Amino acid sequence: MHQTGKTVVILGAGISGLVAAKVLADQGWRVTLLEPAAMAGGNQRSRTIGDFTFDIGSFIFFDDGAFFRLFPEAGRTCQPVAIAATRITPTGRIHAYPISIRDDVLRQPITAMLLDLASLLYARIVSHRPVSAGSFARYYLGRRLFVRTGLSNYITRMFGIAADDIDYAFAEKRMAWIARSARISSLTDRLVPKRRAASRPAARPVVRPRAGFEGLFATAIAQLRDAGVDVRFDVALAAIDGSIGAMAVHTSGDTLTADRVVSTLPLNLTAGLCGVAPSPTLQSVTLLTLYVSFKGELGFASGILCNFSNDGAWKRLTVHSRVYGQVDGYDYLGVEVPLTSGDADAQAAFEDFAVHMRRSRLLDGDALLVGHDVTPGAYPIYRRGSSDESRRLIEEIEARGVDLIGRQGRFDYLPTSSAAAKEARHFAAAIAGADPAGSTPVAP
Repeated sequence: MHQTGKTVVILGAGISGLVAAKVLADQGWRVTLLEPAAMAGGNQRSRTIGDFTFDIGSFIFFDDGAFFRLFPEAGRTCQPVAIAATRITPTGRIHAYPISIRDDVLRQPITAMLLDLASLLYARIVSHRPVSAGSFARYYLGRRLFVRTGLSNYITRMFGIAADDIDYAFAEKRMAWIARSARISSLTDRLVPKRRAASRPAARPVVRPRAGFEGLFATAIAQLRDAGVDVRFDVALAAIDGSIGAMAVHTSGDTLTADRVVSTLPLNLTAGLCGVAPSPTLQSVTLLTLYVSFKGELGFASGILCNFSNDGAWKRLTVHSRVYGQVDGYDYLGVEVPLTSGDADAQAAFEDFAVHMRRSRLLDGDALLVGHDVTPGAYPIYRRGSSDESRRLIEEIEARGVDLIGRQGRFDYLPTSSAAAKEARHFAAAIAGADPAGSTPVAP
């Protein structure tokens, strides 16, 4: 491979860091990848307890994504999956996630449908330009449907603040499906399906290996090392300095110099390393993940269930046994509980979850809390004003010579690993002056 003589230090070995390292190494850069934790993957981690393997973070990928095109061997460790997501509504029913035109609108009594329509028309006529996630949702759904579907509950549960306090920029990225669903053409397509032109096959969802994320990311790390990337774990970062002409990354035991420094670490953390004051406006959710074994009857058929109801602190559960199979007749599931304030009391959170599920007739049997994990900085809280504040902080950091990528690195909403990988690939290709489309396709 032709070596350009250019050097880069990348901070963070999550999806974004791995992709950036591979793209730049493929373009002849000498790459050093530094990870403060003991393993790769960022917030995507697995935990094995006995014969059960649970996850922190989503375990679903798409086989045509940028990550597997760059790391085909990692793609071969994964398995195809057919998995559906549903939600508990405020009335206790199980409907499709995130919204169902059929169940939430068309199957309602005519009076409810007319009231929903009146609410929507009122929002369109009276409302001004949306300025928050709440006003965005009300503009496209109307207040009644926004509340009745449970979407308002879910947003509050996810971030710990009301939808009206969530930045509009988040709504544009994460809630664009609302605008699409609210179009008249979208509704008529459901009533009178149209013949669609042939298109390329849809991306196939796959999940991490049965044994956990470790094997998947270890395969990617091995491929990076084969490409000449210097990968280091358990690195204690101390400072980033660009005042000496080259960029310098100081650790507890070493100083590395490079032409470029790319950070995928949380924005405030990178700011501190650069000597920039972190912003108190930019906050993140701490996530408590409960690991539960269960023997009995689950009152829902999907592999993922989201809590849009009025009760319960838990946000989402994943039934891993519906993907990987039961263990000695036991189901096992991971339950996510956002902690926006207060201590992580796993037992109290589990009892709250179990009571809610039993009252909703979704859990009939013996549930046991077998473990838990707490993940600080699981995902950003997109409070109103945070978009402008993050942009200001990014400009200040980049003025010091540090490039920023990723959901954490730019305090940006990237809903999937595939989206994070795509963004990182385009960014790294832009640095290298390469075509971001150039990649190796994933093997079947």
